[in-house]
Amino acid sequence: MANNSYDIFQLKNDDSTRELRFEGLRRLAKMGAKVQRENYDLIYNAPLGEKDTLDSIYEKFNLYHPEDFRGHSLSVSDIVVFHKDGVDTAYYVDSFGFAEVPEFLLVQAMEKAISMESEQIAVAQHIGTWHPIEKQEIDGRLYFLLEHDTYGDEVASVIVDEKGILYAQEVYDGFSEEIVDLIRLQAAPLEVLPDPSVSAQDMEKYGYSFLGMVPMSAETAEQYYKQGSMMLYALHPDGTESVIGNEKQFQRHVELGGLFGVEKQDWMKYLENGEYLRAAEVSEEQNYNMIDGRNNNRVAKKEEKNTDEKPSLLGRLKEKQEQLSSGVKKDAPAQNKKSERDMQ
Repeated sequence: MANNSYDIFQLKNDDSTRELRFEGLRRLAKMGAKVQRENYDLIYNAPLGEKDTLDSIYEKFNLYHPEDFRGHSLSVSDIVVFHKDGVDTAYYVDSFGFAEVPEFLLVQAMEKAISMESEQIAVAQHIGTWHPIEKQEIDGRLYFLLEHDTYGDEVASVIVDEKGILYAQEVYDGFSEEIVDLIRLQAAPLEVLPDPSVSAQDMEKYGYSFLGMVPMSAETAEQYYKQGSMMLYALHPDGTESVIGNEKQFQRHVELGGLFGVEKQDWMKYLENGEYLRAAEVSEEQNYNMIDGRNNNRVAKKEEKNTDEKPSLLGRLKEKQEQLSSGVKKDAPAQNKKSERDMQ
């Protein structure tokens, strides 16, 4: 089409973007940084020819600069936006190739709540854009099951709330009982956090967005690890997690500067089982050597722990997903869906 065009954006040339320049997406995730339109200036715009591709544009703006081009050679951290056939698509020049970054095209804060009529929804930690196919009210709050715009039902769905916050991913069976349990768990408020210095927003900036996990720093995690009172996880910037099984694994993650976490249901159980004071002490005590079950020099009355262990929700969800992805599902047709990342 004659109106097809492309834009080139480069980071603003000031101190506010110094740490972002020429960094790949993986590095940005570790830094807790996001790709945001407000950090960029539009450097160039031109018609998009039928033979133009990301690779040909990269070559052109490294070897054959147009005379009216005033930016630096196309490099890592630059953005190329295609306006093609009425669709806008933003690409990040990554360390290796290009990565689609739909969030670049979004308004900073979503001014309009998601509805069943919403289109091209960007979802944190996921590639491409999505659209709603089902909604459900859970405890007075609306949630939307989203399908991928490009791959449709070939890939697993995700669930977000009206604000676009991710509540469930790799969803194979819609609003199943397990998924509704997960959403309720993630939406439940916590009066006491294991580490008030690390918020859910900090965890998301780090690159991990499963709200069923409560984050903590290495320093705080060490205290709970020594107690041996709960299962701890190493959280990774790619959105995955791994169980801390031994001291070596713990120290390795500390050296990487990673965040740690505990499943929300385990943390709630920990508080219910009479560990409230100890939890508050770990969070508030300035001298960690003084953590002894006493808060403000008052003896904390311990209650007997409940030995009826409820299976990990995270474990149950992962087991369910593995069953579905391998085609094993009771009372329903076999399903075998990939993540949209696996389709790249």
